[in-house]
Amino acid sequence: MLKKIFILNIVVFSMGYSREVTDGIGRVIEIPEKVERVISTVPSNTEIIVDMGLIDVLVGVDTYSEKISKELQGKGILNTDRLNEEKIMELMPDLVITSQHSLSKGADSLKVFDEVGIPVYVIKNPKTLEGVKESIDEIGNLLNQREKSDRLKDNYIKKLGKLVSKEQSKKKRVYFEILNNPIYTTGDNTFLNDVLENAGGENIFKDGDGWISPTLESIIERNPEYIFVGEDRKESVEDIKRRVEWQDIDAIKNGNVYFVDEGINRPSPRVIKALEEIKEVLSNDKF
Repeated sequence: MLKKIFILNIVVFSMGYSREVTDGIGRVIEIPEKVERVISTVPSNTEIIVDMGLIDVLVGVDTYSEKISKELQGKGILNTDRLNEEKIMELMPDLVITSQHSLSKGADSLKVFDEVGIPVYVIKNPKTLEGVKESIDEIGNLLNQREKSDRLKDNYIKKLGKLVSKEQSKKKRVYFEILNNPIYTTGDNTFLNDVLENAGGENIFKDGDGWISPTLESIIERNPEYIFVGEDRKESVEDIKRRVEWQDIDAIKNGNVYFVDEGINRPSPRVIKALEEIKEVLSNDKF
């Protein structure tokens, strides 16, 4: 089976032009000049492709990406933490766009695709709002659609510029709860932290690094003025407000616990909605 796929890909590449690109982990891969069949394994990258108006090139996505558009329902073939080798080979994509999060076996996860001639491009997930622009450029280059990617990027830059203030106003103490059992939140050097800080919040755990699991006592001690949750945790807002041990926290006393758009943790232009929501709350205008 692998040999058949490999031979087919050699034939496909020889029939048209191809080019070399260097991915986010330094691998040089060869991709077709015209990319018409794409598998995206990360929702943020899927959103960029969809918002470029190129949803038709997506022949497969991760299961989380299915929620992005009705047209993607039924195309979910893999979880974000691993690559479904058999299904990817069955779909015969021109290109797989993935991230390091999907490489459950590290670089070894890519060997089988190298053997059969399916190009897999590992993109670096941005850790800042500014980094989203680079992802848009990167995907526009991969799909040879720079005009569409430039249009999307320019629109993102325009909206971002209106939201991110350069004025140094007093920031509100913010706690973002990703999970509650165990408690899981963000420190510095994450995309989520950058969104919170640019919306006018001061992450109470910004002295930590990456994704962290703080103690219950440390949250109470740092006394956030606002608490946010995202993803599929809308129902947890009322649960947080009722936590007996948290009743002396300012955010609880003042009812400042909010659900924000799930795009808050996705480095794509759609993060603008979450940024708007948090900024509005921190400006004391509830939504």
